[in-house]
Amino acid sequence: MQKIILTISFIIIAVSQAFSTEQTPDLLILGKDTIYLQSFPLEKLEFKIPPFKYGDYPFHTTGCWRGYQAVWTIENDKLYLVELIRDDSSNQRLNIEKYFADNGYSPKIENGKILADWYTANLEDYFKTFNPQFQGYNDKKCLFESYRPKEKRRLIKIESGIVIENKMK
Repeated sequence: MQKIILTISFIIIAVSQAFSTEQTPDLLILGKDTIYLQSFPLEKLEFKIPPFKYGDYPFHTTGCWRGYQAVWTIENDKLYLVELIRDDSSNQRLNIEKYFADNGYSPKIENGKILADWYTANLEDYFKTFNPQFQGYNDKKCLFESYRPKEKRRLIKIESGIVIENKMK
């Protein structure tokens, strides 16, 4: 009897995880291209204060549990945070320098952009593993953070905010 209950519980948990809501991607500006970024570099800092409040919650929809969309850029082989946009119809921009200070973090600021020196990741093509039409991205380029060792699939390698490898140039 315990095996049956355990098996059913496992199936319910596995199936419920398979139908989670796709999250609003961050944007990565690379030259003249805008790429959807399905990894969220700012979340690595685990700030206690959310950038925006939506009543009692830091989000207004399960499609963006962060409550914001971050805009990133790669310039001179460095990853920068450009802005944080409220994830609702107001599209309110946040003073990111103040936001970092309020969370007790002193970022390195270069030309009004915050260097993402906390972020280390391999970014690879999202469409290698997901169907773009199903996800709603159509012909857009989309990258996600990967921990798999497959070197040939890696498109951008970032170490402490510095681009070590960029196959998208």
